[in-house]
Amino acid sequence: MSLPRETYPAEYTIFEYGTPGDCAYIIESGSVRVSSYDNRCLAILGPGALFGEVALLDQQVRTATVRTIEEAVLIRIERGHMEELLRRTDPVIRHLLKILLERFRANYLGIHPPARNLNSHSDQLQALRTLTLTRDLSYALDNDKPTLYYQPVVDCVTHELIGFEALIRWPHPTQGMIMPNEFIGLAEKTGLIHPLGLWVLQRAISDWATLRQFCSQGPLMHPFVSVNVSADELSDPRLIDSIFVHLEARGIPPHELKIELTETVVIENRESVGDMLQALAGRGIGIALDDFGTGYASMEYLRSLPISTLKIDRSFVQDMTQISSSDEIVHSAIRLGASLGMTVVAEGVENEATAKRLGAFGCHLAQGFYYAEPMPAMEVAAWVAQAKRSGMLDR
Repeated sequence: MSLPRETYPAEYTIFEYGTPGDCAYIIESGSVRVSSYDNRCLAILGPGALFGEVALLDQQVRTATVRTIEEAVLIRIERGHMEELLRRTDPVIRHLLKILLERFRANYLGIHPPARNLNSHSDQLQALRTLTLTRDLSYALDNDKPTLYYQPVVDCVTHELIGFEALIRWPHPTQGMIMPNEFIGLAEKTGLIHPLGLWVLQRAISDWATLRQFCSQGPLMHPFVSVNVSADELSDPRLIDSIFVHLEARGIPPHELKIELTETVVIENRESVGDMLQALAGRGIGIALDDFGTGYASMEYLRSLPISTLKIDRSFVQDMTQISSSDEIVHSAIRLGASLGMTVVAEGVENEATAKRLGAFGCHLAQGFYYAEPMPAMEVAAWVAQAKRSGMLDR
């Protein structure tokens, strides 16, 4: 079946300056003349060229008149398709596009149309916030302003402190604490994720040199600190060398560091992250699959990638004492991890009943607000002392 096309004879007016625009065109064959409001020739366009897009982008009137020079076959692009593409675009791009179109109309065409539809006031606020936070995050990294919080990871059976998960926080000087769900995505979009990721690894390794004294050395389990990484970070060729430079500088063995990545990262970036994970695991770094149960990872991923730890997503753990299906999912995940020789960590443990049930299921490790909220490294010693006095941790 052929694609929809429109054929126009020579000297045919496709549209005129100042008329409403409801579509754009791609030239498949033939050529057209683009003229200004005073009939000056602005361009001659041939096969592969796009025209008529300006009126779609800002939903204003046509900025030129277009007539065919010879018979032309055109592919029509509907307004609705363009609007959907714009809707899915980052607010910063929409905002910059709006500004450029307004300047184009004012400077090139001499008209000043009111802004409509392309950007809402909300878009503008989001764009300005994104641009401002990008500048501020870059400054913060240059001046060592982010911080790491640490959430304890506890043995479900012995109640010993085994390790910590490092979680980045950004105390902004005017906007308060900004959480990772806002600035990590921003860092990935702007390329700041690479210096940010290296900063997190360096700080976590440095802090671990002090924090490891609070952790127990089990017969089958080494104390560890875990750090979350993104697919973009794993694509950085500097990552491995950077990790081992800092480990060696602090005298920390590689098996005391775990790299965490989510199921979604593994599924969507299997080819790009696989080699890096193999290289890290080959040199002793632990690999943890975070948010297990939410990304539909197949058994093939668990079999073929060097994953040593499964972290069961908090959404299942939090509901396991109230919802039987969540309870069974958690139990099945624990059995699966054990059968594959993996350490299993339950996230989101919020009460004693959940902690006891995990222990009965044979879960190895747990973390959550029942034990402690994430805390700065300087508060860990006081928490450990209090947790031992209360019986939360084994003495």
